[in-house]
Amino acid sequence: MRNIRVARFYLPLLIIFGMFSSGLAAEAERTALGLTTRTGSNSLPFVIAEEKGFFKSEGLNTIVVVMQNLVVLTGVATKNVDYGGTFSNFVGGALSGLPVRIVMAVMDGSDHVLVTSPGIKKVEELKGKIIGTSSFGSTSHSEISMVLRKHGINPERDVTFLQIGGSASRYAALESNSIHAAMVVPPFNKIGRKRGFNELLSFNDVMRIPFGGVAAHVDKIREKPEEIVRVIRALLKSIDFIRNRKAEILSLMEKDWGIKDSEVREGIYQDIVVLYSRTGIASDEMMKNVIQMVQEARKTVANVPLSNIVDWSFAKKANEELKKR
Repeated sequence: MRNIRVARFYLPLLIIFGMFSSGLAAEAERTALGLTTRTGSNSLPFVIAEEKGFFKSEGLNTIVVVMQNLVVLTGVATKNVDYGGTFSNFVGGALSGLPVRIVMAVMDGSDHVLVTSPGIKKVEELKGKIIGTSSFGSTSHSEISMVLRKHGINPERDVTFLQIGGSASRYAALESNSIHAAMVVPPFNKIGRKRGFNELLSFNDVMRIPFGGVAAHVDKIREKPEEIVRVIRALLKSIDFIRNRKAEILSLMEKDWGIKDSEVREGIYQDIVVLYSRTGIASDEMMKNVIQMVQEARKTVANVPLSNIVDWSFAKKANEELKKR
């Protein structure tokens, strides 16, 4: 049996979904986009699109809502949440037959970094330790499982996984000594290094996969294709803003992420800006990698057509329309 413990503060799905249902009923045109955190590189395009008005410029009333990783997937699959801003959990969901599709990839590579407590200097020392993850089957869980296997550790038997939430929650658990290691996104790896934690490796050194994205229910895809194109256009504009408005992004890192050290902010920016997708479309090779990673983590083998997992037609249309402007 898998050694998984669920954090006690995990909120019941029905309570969260009830809140969304009542809120969305009051404003029919509002759409909810689920993320696991507002802080971090993979969340940045969504937050920028919301705060800088890119969603509004596309005629959208889209709100970014933070929730547990499993709630993002379940919410989209049950049509209680309009869009999911995560990636590998939707790969897993589609592989298992859920009526969801990924329509955009935000990053052409994971910027997850394995951060460990001060006393752990190498991966092999994680045997018998507690590792924080977003949820079982999430990107952070799938990535660390692959890393552990490559270093001779059985992730099902030799470690304990604690399901906590997004990178902010995982880093807080590291700080409180509740866990010994976690895959986290910037800025948390840089903050951790400043405070004596260890950065053991970047997942990009292990495998190149898409990271962060937009996923929707197949009914949404069928019923509101133009809305999906507008969501993607807004996010592509947001990514362009991140590339071209460096000073504003550095200011956001200081104000919203709490990064006071200018050298740390600069390092984070240089690390992440090269990873953002220019088209929102992941290559077949990267999709093959992420499918392999998810299947290895879940101990499943499913011969599912790529068309049952992703639909890049909306991203292609969004790119074509932006070129005409």
